[in-house]
Amino acid sequence: MTARPKVLLVDDCDADRYFFKRSLRKVAPEAEVVEFTYAEDALTYLKTPGRGQVDLVFVDINMPRLNGFEFADHYHALYPELRGHARLFVCSSSINPADRQRSEDHPVIDGFYEKPVGKAQLGDLL
Repeated sequence: MTARPKVLLVDDCDADRYFFKRSLRKVAPEAEVVEFTYAEDALTYLKTPGRGQVDLVFVDINMPRLNGFEFADHYHALYPELRGHARLFVCSSSINPADRQRSEDHPVIDGFYEKPVGKAQLGDLL
């Protein structure tokens, strides 16, 4: 991971993004957070030349327009060069065991975290 980790956060809920960033700042105040409400915007960002290296991606499952699993599918197809470096995690308030299993079975999703993602979990990842 880079000295100043770059985290991509994709979640349509303002409050969830706020609490995620708050927890992240406690364990990695130097981290750069790039946040998006919609998954399509995050995918567009990832295509942007000169955007810099992304270390971690956190995406919500239940979002309008393009959900977290659809994002992961597009990410997998469009960005194979990121697979060796950027790690993709689903963070969701879903209690559906099928969502957790689908995350575990997906070829590019590295883990499933229940919201809110805590300081200890983020610290372990960084």
